[in-house]
Amino acid sequence: MYKDLPRTFSSLMFFHNGGPLQESLKIVLSSYAVYRPDLGYVQGMNYLAAMLLLNVDEFDAFVMMANLLHTQHFLGFFRMDMEEIKKGTGVFEQLLKMQAPKVFANFRKHNLVPDMYLLDWLFTLFSRKLPIDIASRVWDSYLLEGEV
Repeated sequence: MYKDLPRTFSSLMFFHNGGPLQESLKIVLSSYAVYRPDLGYVQGMNYLAAMLLLNVDEFDAFVMMANLLHTQHFLGFFRMDMEEIKKGTGVFEQLLKMQAPKVFANFRKHNLVPDMYLLDWLFTLFSRKLPIDIASRVWDSYLLEGEV
């Protein structure tokens, strides 16, 4: 966990050594690991906690993270429940095929399967791979609409 702190949104510098939110991030992640020792810390949680800390204080970030991670989608993924992961990647693949058939066909042509990219997207709710302003919009939609 400690190695991931300064890697979190590295371009923002908030979570770097001595950054204004690094200690808060460490507190939220450590508290969650104590709260849920069955999960502990899993890579990706740092991005979830950081997105929350950019908007709320430590206590609220912890509560929101705990609630977020206790949803069916996140809990199954962070537990590394292969059945849940397969179900989630299968749903994504079907939606991609229906909503973006050309992208789906191109992915198939190049042997790209959701397991190769989707887990990182979902573990961090897109906050690691997308620019933070776009990731914030994804978060807004997720928090408003909930799980699919």
